[in-house]
Amino acid sequence: MPRALIVALLVAAASVAESAAAESAPSDSGVRGDIKTGPTCPTESVPPQPGCEDRPYQTVIKIRELPEGDLVKKVKSGKRGRFHARLEPGRYRLSPRGGKSGLPRCSASDVTVTAHRFTVVHLGCDSGIR
Repeated sequence: MPRALIVALLVAAASVAESAAAESAPSDSGVRGDIKTGPTCPTESVPPQPGCEDRPYQTVIKIRELPEGDLVKKVKSGKRGRFHARLEPGRYRLSPRGGKSGLPRCSASDVTVTAHRFTVVHLGCDSGIR
């Protein structure tokens, strides 16, 4: 078989595979939100005293499909604590990674993603400050 024909067939196969992957990837549903850690001062008040507001937390968030618990993806929150992930409609558990020393301690949150929407999630972590 001529080399040019082999190359052409490989390029065509790669194009079809890429197109199929793009069609199966969700483009208009998923989760987005933020993650914060607090308290940041030993005494809390409502509203918070200046400088004592919960702070954005930069970390990795594991996303697992429910009820099986299969890991679907990992995302990172940015410096402002914001994150987003494109997901197929379904139920998921978002589990933020806490600190290496055990603090902050972060709680998982279960969410439902519906078709053609991004579910907004606000995650929190306990700083341990009392």
